[in-house]
Amino acid sequence: MEKIGTILLSTLKKSRLNKRLMEARIFVNYESMVGEKIFEISKPIFIQNNTLFIGVENHIWVHQLHFLKPELINSINSNLPRPLVKDIRFQVRDIKKVKKTKHDMKVKEDQHIEIPEKTMKMIYNICQTIDDEELRRTFSKLMIKDAKFKLKKGEKSCLST
Repeated sequence: MEKIGTILLSTLKKSRLNKRLMEARIFVNYESMVGEKIFEISKPIFIQNNTLFIGVENHIWVHQLHFLKPELINSINSNLPRPLVKDIRFQVRDIKKVKKTKHDMKVKEDQHIEIPEKTMKMIYNICQTIDDEELRRTFSKLMIKDAKFKLKKGEKSCLST
């Protein structure tokens, strides 16, 4: 009898979701990957064609981080099962790390976010490649939650292609 982890891993590899999960790992673990000081002045925005786009507070930090690019790529890739990031591009963005109260979070959760039909079709199409029904349903919920989160943040495109 196979272990559930082995089955899940092989299913993920077959459905090509493994890369998406590694990309998500960067966003979730960004602080531990780059360190507290860099985390304070930057945040990952999106990944496209193995290029990580990072929003930075100002032009001075963009210039400074440009010199640290090889170390940042190495640090991020060393925290992943296999290297994913080949390049980093820095963009000046408004990086506000405001601590939110429980009340602020509750109000934001209560807001209804409508996901565009095109995005929902894309989520449906991606999830159809998963054979296991329970895994498909769980992954679909995760993608919908991610799309809502990105829409709340104000991103125009909630799915990277």
